[in-house]
Amino acid sequence: MTKVDCGKGHIYDADMYSSCPYCNGFQTVDFGSVPVGAGGTTMPGDVPVGTGGVTMPAGGGLYDGGQRSVMDEVNKTLPPKGYEMRVDTENKTVGAMKNDHGFEPVVGWLVCIEGKERGRDYRLFGRINTVGRGENMDVCVRGDCGITRDAHFRVAYDPKNNGFHIIPGNGSNNTYLNNEPIYMQAKLNAYDLIEVSSTKLVFIPLCEQRFTWSGGLNERGAGDAAT
Repeated sequence: MTKVDCGKGHIYDADMYSSCPYCNGFQTVDFGSVPVGAGGTTMPGDVPVGTGGVTMPAGGGLYDGGQRSVMDEVNKTLPPKGYEMRVDTENKTVGAMKNDHGFEPVVGWLVCIEGKERGRDYRLFGRINTVGRGENMDVCVRGDCGITRDAHFRVAYDPKNNGFHIIPGNGSNNTYLNNEPIYMQAKLNAYDLIEVSSTKLVFIPLCEQRFTWSGGLNERGAGDAAT
């Protein structure tokens, strides 16, 4: 069999077709099934490649390692070469506040005042928020290679005590709170400065003594806002 790429991502057998059968609407041919992996699972037209039961189709459909993707050992489709795999953030633990409201209400913010993303704000939610460079983080700070991709640190909101804490994570560089390195969890107060590598973040709470999502804005808070 002579496998040819038509230039549009279709792989076909040149010994059987003079041109791409997918582009020209020809009827496809069932090449039969070949066992893959240890369990004997089969897929029509699959030819095993490599080890571990990873397969590539004989006539097209899934992608191979050049421009196309393949299936891994748990039958998940991998992205084409050069594309990033996004992590499903819905697998995160859902907080109680999300259950109460039907969505996750914001409880505060981090605001970048120095670094690659200067001027950008990041929402904090009523749970433990991960902060890192990875796209799957609750707070994704891009562009600063000194920030660890996966949970450099965490910012936790405790709805029972209506308070915030910063928790060291997997960061290989120190995290500083108000210019002091932190090696264990510490309480966060309004306008505290968090510094990692060349990035500086200011913490701004929404939920504090004058406001909670369960109790609303108290009289003192409303009066202070009016004066």
